[in-house]
Amino acid sequence: MKRKLQLISTAFFVFYVTGLAAQSEQDDSVDYLTVGLASVTPVLSGFTTCRAELELAFAVSGLVRKTFVSEGQVVKSGETLMTLDQEIERIDVQRRQAITEDDAELRSAVARMNIASQQMQSAERIYSKTGGISLEEVQNRTLAFKLAEIEISRLQAQARLNFFDYETAHENLARRTLTAPSNGIISKIEIQTGESAKNNEPVMILCDLSQLEFISNIPVGYADKLIKGMAVQIEIVSQNTKVKGKIKFVSPVVDSASGLQQIKVVIDDTADWLRPGMNANLVINP
Repeated sequence: MKRKLQLISTAFFVFYVTGLAAQSEQDDSVDYLTVGLASVTPVLSGFTTCRAELELAFAVSGLVRKTFVSEGQVVKSGETLMTLDQEIERIDVQRRQAITEDDAELRSAVARMNIASQQMQSAERIYSKTGGISLEEVQNRTLAFKLAEIEISRLQAQARLNFFDYETAHENLARRTLTAPSNGIISKIEIQTGESAKNNEPVMILCDLSQLEFISNIPVGYADKLIKGMAVQIEIVSQNTKVKGKIKFVSPVVDSASGLQQIKVVIDDTADWLRPGMNANLVINP
């Protein structure tokens, strides 16, 4: 029995020593400076957003005559969105256009001036050659010519004023039509057809799609690596596609609750499938 216990003890000692040697050899290959550090590229999540939420309004007050779009509709720059009642303004444009195009009075004045010029020249020739006409008559005909010239100048100035009145009436009419200032999506309609719209009060909100942006809140350590104007890539999750962009803004303020900093990236690509609100990632190489 004693012999058996000695053999077991000897075997256990050999196994223990062998194990320690193997563990020592394994420990020598461990780099403790890298323990606990991520070995993969960090993924910084965020979302796409429109460049701005534009509150669109009429410059004048009036009754909404027609709405050409609906909420959620994609529109192009210059597309008509809504109109106010504009019958009075349309009539005023037509009236002033007729006045502008009517040049009968000016043509009549030009004809009178031409006749007055001929009469003045004839009187001057007769007076200088034969004296068959008095000096007073020559002066009267010269005065008639000068007055005709002044009348033409007055009518020409009036024609310019009429044209400006026509342009003003045309602008008043145009102000009763609301058009899209840029490509975008109608996110909300505040005033419906038949309701009264007040000047400079929003009637609808346009999500400006002229340039999309990516927004994310990231740890300070990664935010410190980013500078304004830096070229980056944004991965659109649903499309599994990367688009190019540039850092637009790195917040100088760290959120006290989360310890994160906000960043904004301007997306260079303008693909039709890009929309605000899409989940996206900014990948930074470690």
